[in-house]
Amino acid sequence: MVMLSPIRVYAMVRNFVLAAAIASSAWVIWSEEAKSESVKEPRAVAAVLWDGSESVANYAKRVNLPATQTLDLGNGVKLELVLIPAGRFIMGTPEPKEPIETVAVGQGILYLGIACMLGLVLVVLFHAIRKRLRPKFSLRFLMMLTLVASAEVYGGVRWHKTELAWQEYEAAKARYDAAQPDEKPGHPVILTHPFYMGKYDVIQEQYRQLIGSNPSYFIGKNNPVEMVSWDDAVAFCKKLAEQTKQAVRLPTEAEWEYACRAGTTTTYDFSVMPDDLDLDRVAWYGANSNYTTHPVGQKEPNAFGLYDMHGNVWQWCQDWYAEDYYGKNLVVNPQGPAQGDFRVLRGSSWRFVFSGYTTCRSAYLSMYDMGINYEFGFRITLVPAFRTPF
Repeated sequence: MVMLSPIRVYAMVRNFVLAAAIASSAWVIWSEEAKSESVKEPRAVAAVLWDGSESVANYAKRVNLPATQTLDLGNGVKLELVLIPAGRFIMGTPEPKEPIETVAVGQGILYLGIACMLGLVLVVLFHAIRKRLRPKFSLRFLMMLTLVASAEVYGGVRWHKTELAWQEYEAAKARYDAAQPDEKPGHPVILTHPFYMGKYDVIQEQYRQLIGSNPSYFIGKNNPVEMVSWDDAVAFCKKLAEQTKQAVRLPTEAEWEYACRAGTTTTYDFSVMPDDLDLDRVAWYGANSNYTTHPVGQKEPNAFGLYDMHGNVWQWCQDWYAEDYYGKNLVVNPQGPAQGDFRVLRGSSWRFVFSGYTTCRSAYLSMYDMGINYEFGFRITLVPAFRTPF
């Protein structure tokens, strides 16, 4: 019977560990290359883009703009805005990429390590039995055992990470399958210039002060104005622009979703998962609204400091609606279709209970024929005079 010496066993284990390490490195490099090829980023643009981690206050200093603005509507009525940095994001609901690696890779490394460890122990025991001696575990043997144990740990960790990746993929795939056709395909978008957005929906006090009337069904001076058509919202923006001598308008759909997400890629504008369970933190919707609007600013803001981006009232956007626009959309500063029959609404409202979990999603969009409804309101966008400092 051929006996394996400890030195030969050590060499076998060392070669196995080295081969596993080399194979793992090659797999990681190939995986990253495959990812970079599968996700086509838009071309870089000469703009001061937010990196996703910098505070808005620091970004504002970099671009020499105030982090907030307040517009005076008269008679002590103010309208607050916050700076939204220029940046890039994935708009809509992207189809998730299936993980390249299966759990079998980590499992194979772990099980092979276990087999090698058992083999080492059996070799020593067989040698001791044959020589009729007590088993001796030399320093060399313990070093080999440590190497094999390291391979086992590596395999176990890799198995666990791959399993988590597959669980995340399955959850993302379920969200993608449930998404509306007009949210697909998700695509990278760049907004090349910072802008200001209303900290809150336009409230009834502000609308009355500027327009002279309050069309709302649910009365409350700090409640969002509703029963306003798209034309009413545009008229408010135009009058405010004339009064303040600034470029005030409705947000584009891309600006709205970017501002809503505030750097997140989750279902809503916060990063806690499972995030459906925490919708009450940020939104008035059918399950908690008592079927009425509520004063703005009572729920938690997103990372940009915007309140009520989910629920309370639907918010008019500047864009025409087109179901296939996501498939044809420009990736830099998209403005929406040139024409259409309906205008885009975002954010959902106080009305929906179970479907509120769907309609409140950051990617969800609706449309209407520019008419009035007691669910429809708006918030404003202000475009500052801005030049890149380089």
